Amino acid sequence: MRLLLFFLLSLSARALYAQPATPDFPPVQIGEWRQHLPWQRGRYVSQSDDKVYFATELAVVEIDKADRAPRFLTKIEGLSDAGISFLRFSREAGLLFIGYANSNIDLYDPETGRVANLPFIFKNINITGDKSVYNLCFDGRFAYLATGFGIVKLDLEREEVAYTTFTGMPVQTVAVYDGFLFAGTAEGLFRIALNDASPEDFNRWQALDATLGFPTGDRISAMAVAFGELYFGAEKRLFRYNGATVQLTDASSDLSVLYLSAEGAGLVIGWKKNFDGRVIYREANGAMYDIHNTCQAGKPLYAVEDGSKKFWFADDSDDFLFYNANNGQCDRFRYNSPFNNFCTEIVVAQDKVFVTTPAFDVNLNALYAPWGLYILEEGQWRRFYGGSNPELVPDNCNRDLWRVAPHPTEDKFYAGSFWGGLVEAQQGSTATCYTQYNSNLQNAGQSGANRTAIGGLAFDQDGNLWISNYDAAAPIAVLKTDGTIQNFSAAPVNNLLQVAVDRNGYKWFVVGLNSGVLVYDSGNDLDSPADDRYRLLTTANSVLPTNTVNCLVVDLDGDVWIGTSQGTISFECGANVFAAACRGSRRIASVDEFGGYLLETQNVRTIAVDGANRKWFGTDNGIFVQSPTGENPEGRFTATNSPLFDNAVTDIAINPKTGEVWIGTEKGLQSFRSEATEGGKINSRAPYAYPNPVRPDYDGPIAIYGLARDANVKITDIAGNLVFEGKALGGQAVWNGRDYLGRRAASGVYLIFATSSEAFENPDAVIAKVVILN
Repeated sequence: MRLLLFFLLSLSARALYAQPATPDFPPVQIGEWRQHLPWQRGRYVSQSDDKVYFATELAVVEIDKADRAPRFLTKIEGLSDAGISFLRFSREAGLLFIGYANSNIDLYDPETGRVANLPFIFKNINITGDKSVYNLCFDGRFAYLATGFGIVKLDLEREEVAYTTFTGMPVQTVAVYDGFLFAGTAEGLFRIALNDASPEDFNRWQALDATLGFPTGDRISAMAVAFGELYFGAEKRLFRYNGATVQLTDASSDLSVLYLSAEGAGLVIGWKKNFDGRVIYREANGAMYDIHNTCQAGKPLYAVEDGSKKFWFADDSDDFLFYNANNGQCDRFRYNSPFNNFCTEIVVAQDKVFVTTPAFDVNLNALYAPWGLYILEEGQWRRFYGGSNPELVPDNCNRDLWRVAPHPTEDKFYAGSFWGGLVEAQQGSTATCYTQYNSNLQNAGQSGANRTAIGGLAFDQDGNLWISNYDAAAPIAVLKTDGTIQNFSAAPVNNLLQVAVDRNGYKWFVVGLNSGVLVYDSGNDLDSPADDRYRLLTTANSVLPTNTVNCLVVDLDGDVWIGTSQGTISFECGANVFAAACRGSRRIASVDEFGGYLLETQNVRTIAVDGANRKWFGTDNGIFVQSPTGENPEGRFTATNSPLFDNAVTDIAINPKTGEVWIGTEKGLQSFRSEATEGGKINSRAPYAYPNPVRPDYDGPIAIYGLARDANVKITDIAGNLVFEGKALGGQAVWNGRDYLGRRAASGVYLIFATSSEAFENPDAVIAKVVILN
């Protein structure tokens, strides 16, 4: 009987494989996260016997020394925070110490993957001022931390603080040598015996001054123990100490000691001069070699020696660096990723993800930044900027590219520069710049800046591209399908930013400098301004709680949602938006168990709409997911309760096909696979369940894809017993693979039924099957 059942299930499973291919779903399950951080440069480096650890701007990459295979460590993989300032591996303890910029601390065990979070500095309200962890040294099971307020002795086994010494000054570096703990500060060098009864009392520490042969009053920038001696850098001089102090370099050089590293056979010395520097290697016999310029590195940040004369560099360049001084081998390598963590606007279209970078400061002054934008296609990131497209550089079209609009039907996109105008681009072709000098776009002359500034881009239903020509005399522009650009006045406002087009073809503009929202109707005759209409929405004629508007979006019902510095409102007036009676509405909602106007205390920076018409609000305090009407909470993501990198959310975009939510934060880009996808008016011709078959080792969600929007769904076993009943989120329903009693469903074939309001003729048809194998 078991063989017969297995045979039948196998036949069913093979039959299910004949279904149409699934969309290109991301490589994560529903409810899982993935990171999209920059993995192109190291800021700090340490090593174990077989791994090297680079701290990037925001996270850690663990690289196998033999084959360079990476493992990326972020909050998604279990780290406690983002934004790393320091790391160091202890071979004795087998642990990686990770120090964050906010003074949080993690201990990572590479053998088990366990992360122990030690937030005792980060959360200590009694420690004021500088809490930074600048450096550390290991001594068996203990780590001594050099911090902005003093020295902390940490017990690595017990994961607790042994003592804290408040020094009254920042401690830059520490070292254990000859039975003493040494502390390097801005006011010189101090030490205390390791077996001292009260090391937490800084009055017991000995100041090492000129009477003992030490430099007096100099800032001690780095220390390391090598060849049985203590080496330390004091401003522009390098010293060694082995009972007596010897000055190794004089102060005539304009290079300062940046770091000292003794993780290998010799001593690595990093020197700096403004944005340049050198790396010197010192052997036990005193011989010294310049190992920095060989790899054409930039500014040295840190380096470690791997074995004899093999080096890994953390360097202010766009690559990870490895140098073998024995044979001259120099390897520069990187891992495909965005160039940096900045994210202003995210757009998902054409099976691609477009991510732009910042363009101005808090006062809307242009940054003149050359970062460009990033495009993810078929799993690979590419950067669009002046380096990839040098034709952009002469007109400054490569600067401040902060808006993007992929063409709805053609394989090209438009990018808006807050300095150099509009860019039309297609991969493999020369990009075109539209500026005040070769088109009807106008100079941002009202603010006195001689530039062509683009504030927003959006296509209408006819394929015309609407443009916010920021601070121009005629700030509304349109690139028509015939390739010509026409512009229109928007008096009395001209500081137009984001633009969205609603179902009626009306254009909604965010007005900068705290001036509300402008609604514009271009009329039946696009070329004639005679039938145009305008309405400026402010606190005076609407329910806007403030004129400081950050964003707007059109939802699946055609309503317009507006995010402000004091919450959000919506307009459901449709074609009547120009009537005085259309004032918008502020929803009463329950958020964090308190009722009131929806997000009235939140700075709503971005709004996205998923396939179920739910609203994803990005704020300074994380993400709020609300029901289609906004009245009921359906999710909340913060840096505390989720892998969200940072509570300051800069933008959100949702892939309607897959349900993947793309999230930009001030600490980088990431994505989350949600349950909702787009749904049609009726079920698709070939809905399907996935994964299918459900194998014994799988215990995640089972999704039914290709449904009508908000369809009712029932799942029964082959005998007709109901095991699940629910409603699709947009075009996808999710079943946890369990029956009504919470038990995993038994092996067998399960039938999926779905109805929609527009499919009355056969409401109970079987639309798909799923096989469960236990």
